[in-house]
Amino acid sequence: MGNKDIEIGKNEVRAFLFEIIDRMSESEMRQLLNELEERQNKERRSCRRKDFSTMVDYNVADRYYRDFIQNISERGVFIKTSETFSKGQETLMTFMSPDYQKPFKIKGEIVRLHPDGVGVKFKIESEALRTALESLIKMIQSE
Repeated sequence: MGNKDIEIGKNEVRAFLFEIIDRMSESEMRQLLNELEERQNKERRSCRRKDFSTMVDYNVADRYYRDFIQNISERGVFIKTSETFSKGQETLMTFMSPDYQKPFKIKGEIVRLHPDGVGVKFKIESEALRTALESLIKMIQSE
């Protein structure tokens, strides 16, 4: 904050932030909003994410895509993509099983938008699927 590092109150900090925001372009404001949302999401995450780069086939709104997963946790994945999606859209992702015998499918919901991709929260609908996913994640985390 430069000269504003001196002890100032919450109202002064808020006013200074609004001055900065008022001078921003719309795209700069949107980028700041995305960064703040991402920061809040990171603070709220209860599951450890593991960097994991693998190809994933998935569909959204009856269209099929193939991109790379950037990281994974028990709750979801981040898919690196240049495609444009909306929060709340449903997806069906196809993963290779940990024993590489046959792929399995997991439903998800797009919960986070980022310029580099989307955060998808898993929707686990059966115990067998939960077990397969847990095995996959354990295998990834042990690498």
